Amino acid sequence: MTWEKLSPDDTSYFIDAVQDDALIGIFDHEVCEVYAYPYSFYKDAHLVTLENMSIAPPFTLEYLKSGEEIVYLDGSPEPFKILNEKGCLNLTSDTLIDYIEFYCRYVNQRPHNILLLRNADTMPYQDTIYIDFHFDKNNFGEKDFRIEEDGAGGFKLYAPFVFAGKIDPGIARISANGDIDIQKTEER
Repeated sequence: MTWEKLSPDDTSYFIDAVQDDALIGIFDHEVCEVYAYPYSFYKDAHLVTLENMSIAPPFTLEYLKSGEEIVYLDGSPEPFKILNEKGCLNLTSDTLIDYIEFYCRYVNQRPHNILLLRNADTMPYQDTIYIDFHFDKNNFGEKDFRIEEDGAGGFKLYAPFVFAGKIDPGIARISANGDIDIQKTEER
């Protein structure tokens, strides 16, 4: 799967659908580019980015789109709930890890952000996290993942997570409707 630049007509339609008149210049058809990326865990849904190229670096807004439904990724779990309630989620043991990684990237969990440690070399924000991360990151990876079905149509993923910049073993509980709860299993 790769990023696909939307056609001029589809770009125009998308910009018209999401534009906010209070944000003059952000949604300018002449300087915006729109790209879509499909994910295996969503049926007929894409991550869509709108980039305003007149701003340096380009100003980017990100959305989830399924059919006519377009939801802005605002850092909350709400956009995921909207698509999941529409039946777009295709959650299997093969799509689970991609879904959790995507969810962690776009939902700000409080009191600290949580990221799935899938590939330490591609982790974002490496320059802003604890020095321990740099020493520990090569000790963890997908070899440490374990997936279990929960008996109610959901899953449990035991894996290394980055909790506020520190790597700790964790468990992600994913319900059949896509809700995710991630907790540390032990403090290191």
